Amino acid sequence: MSSASQTAELTLELFHFQTNTSLQFPPNLSVIYIGKPNDQKPPDIDISGLPDSDVVSRIHAQIWVNGDEYHITDLGSSNGTYLNGAKLQPQVFCPLHPKDRISFGQGEKITFMFRVQQPSVSATKNPTPNSAPTKISASTISKEEVDQVIFASKLIGLGLILAGITFLSTSIYVSVYLRSTPGILLCMGGVVALNWGGRDNRKLGWVLIGIGIALFIASGVVIGSVSLFSMLDVIRWHLLWISVVYNRKGVQL
Repeated sequence: MSSASQTAELTLELFHFQTNTSLQFPPNLSVIYIGKPNDQKPPDIDISGLPDSDVVSRIHAQIWVNGDEYHITDLGSSNGTYLNGAKLQPQVFCPLHPKDRISFGQGEKITFMFRVQQPSVSATKNPTPNSAPTKISASTISKEEVDQVIFASKLIGLGLILAGITFLSTSIYVSVYLRSTPGILLCMGGVVALNWGGRDNRKLGWVLIGIGIALFIASGVVIGSVSLFSMLDVIRWHLLWISVVYNRKGVQL
């Protein structure tokens, strides 16, 4: 025999097959009456609201609970009580086990399955007062503030881009730059004279190219390394000088 406290830890119920509903036993009762409302003995489990409840008597059956032992008997009902298909004798207790089928009346119009279940942990514990979820209120940000943030982000992004370009142009070195600037100018002047100076200036063009090459050789270093930023600046000045020369000759780039 188990104690009454152990019985209280269990959930006893009748599962109704026709409606897929469960009727739980009242807690802390050792005798459970099943039937319909009446003045003599009100039922602990009222099945008057179920379909075909007309076959059920007002005082129909009784289940006796003693620890983990269960028994059922018919209380002299009009249509009888059936346990797993066998009709019970009135006032005779029969052992009842979990998953047994209980029918009231013939034809199994009202059929239950007796179930014993352990209560869930969440159902047995009361929530603490401080366990309520924190309410998060929506922030109110105006459209002007959003635009200001977007504008500031664009300025920061532009500044980072410019800083990156400056860093790369001063950090990347090109190793194919001719360091003798006078030689470059003379060679470029010779090329211009050869192509656009006419026949009279071709000799001058070759002389300028020769002097430029001589200056390269005299400088001792023809190829060196220079930053990309400096190289772009030199190229810009060279292109400007060429455009000035072409404009004087009446030639447009």
